[in-house]
Amino acid sequence: IFFRSPRIMAQPQLKLIYFDIPGKAEAIRLALYFQDLKFEDYRFKDREEFMAMKTSGELPFGQVPALLVDGNMLIQSAAILRYVGKLGKSWKSWGLYPDDPILAARVDAIVDQEADAFVGVRVANYKERFGFAHLAEDEGALASVWKAQYEEIIPRHLGQLQQQLDASATGWLAGTQGPSIADFFWVPSLMALQKGRSGDADVLKAFPRLEALVGRFLALPKIAEYYQNRS
Repeated sequence: IFFRSPRIMAQPQLKLIYFDIPGKAEAIRLALYFQDLKFEDYRFKDREEFMAMKTSGELPFGQVPALLVDGNMLIQSAAILRYVGKLGKSWKSWGLYPDDPILAARVDAIVDQEADAFVGVRVANYKERFGFAHLAEDEGALASVWKAQYEEIIPRHLGQLQQQLDASATGWLAGTQGPSIADFFWVPSLMALQKGRSGDADVLKAFPRLEALVGRFLALPKIAEYYQNRS
């Protein structure tokens, strides 16, 4: 049931708009590529190009990533990823988003939990955007925020995420037959942690099942192909 749905005749024209970094668009790029969905991976040449698009009013919330679907603009990374997961199902007879309402809600919950896990990191990185510009002037306060993130907040959320994985009979986060958008959403964030996103590149080592999830995900043939082509 999870990977079967009637096909449609033609794929919509897709254009993903983001910066030339993994960031919030990486999960979407991976999901599109994994499902053999053709898309234009448009990356801003510089920040000025993004600011011009933002001030023009083209971006509903002034943010990217954005996905143009036959000229219709979708925004917010989780919403875009849900659309892509459903689109793959209708186009290729399999997808990354389950039909079962309970299983879909479980996938959604795990996706949404990523925002809770990293809200502190995003505030620390983008202080002005969230109204905490004063932290830039107080090195001690900012250091304490980062310390709390990698010593307390992020490990707590990773522990809860690993519990979800422990409860899964399939080895994927939501217990789906194959990888779902929950795995696509979380794995790039876990990879960023391994690169020191929280201030501690070793934070994931205390969660071996999550490290194994990253390895399993990267070993998927289409995912391995994607990163090989990007190298």
